[in-house]
Amino acid sequence: MTDSNPTELRAQRRRSGADLHRRETRRHIWLPFLLVCLALLGLFLLVALPSDPSWRTRVSFIADFMSSILIVCPAIICSFLFYLLIVVGIYGMNRLHSGARSPLEKVENITANIATRVDQTTEKLNEKVVDANSRIASLTHFMSVFDQPDDTDPHNPSGDTKES
Repeated sequence: MTDSNPTELRAQRRRSGADLHRRETRRHIWLPFLLVCLALLGLFLLVALPSDPSWRTRVSFIADFMSSILIVCPAIICSFLFYLLIVVGIYGMNRLHSGARSPLEKVENITANIATRVDQTTEKLNEKVVDANSRIASLTHFMSVFDQPDDTDPHNPSGDTKES
C-alpha cells in the first residue's frame, strides 16, 4: 500500500484541472478559429491560384467575398443589439397595451351607458315638449295680441319713415 500525501493529491488535481482547462480551451476556442482561418485561406487559394487570364474576375470575387465576411457579417452582429432593443420595446408596448385594455374597456362601457341614458332622457324631454306644444297650439291665436304691430308701408319695404 502506498501512503499518499493529501497535499500532493490536491496539487496533482490542481495541475490536472489546469491541464484540462488548457485542453478544453484548445479544443473549443483555438481549434474552430484555426479551422475557419484555414478554410478562408483555402477558399482564397482556390480562387487565386489558377493562372487564368481572367485574374481581375478572381480578384473581384475575392474582394466581394472578403468584404462580405469581414464587413457585412460583423455589421449584422453589431446591429443585433439594436434589433434586440426593438424586440424588447415591442414586448413592453404589448404588455402596456394588455394592461391598459381592461380600464379602457370599462371607460368605454361607462360612456356607452351614459350615452344611452342621455338619449333616453332627451327622447322623454322631446316627447314632453311636443305634448306641451300641442296643448298650447290652440292658444297661439290669443297670444298674437301681445305681438308688436306691423307698421310696414307696402311702398317702403325697408320700414324707414320719411317726414318732410
